[in-house]
Amino acid sequence: MKVYIIQDYCIACGLCREVCPVGAIHPKFQDFHHWLEVVADECTGDGTCLEYCPAPGALVQYEASATAGR
Repeated sequence: MKVYIIQDYCIACGLCREVCPVGAIHPKFQDFHHWLEVVADECTGDGTCLEYCPAPGALVQYEASATAGR
């Protein structure tokens, strides 16, 4: 399992980044927005970030083999 962020729901609070045990969540600057992104190669998929995210639907867990190259 891996996790990714749906930017439309993310409020960029950074809680997921703070609790990620492997540091797989990094800042992503696009246009004038400050977003966060999960680096798939670093994500272990343990789901700790899912428990702390205050924005419903912002973090999604997916089967790693189902979407190669995400």
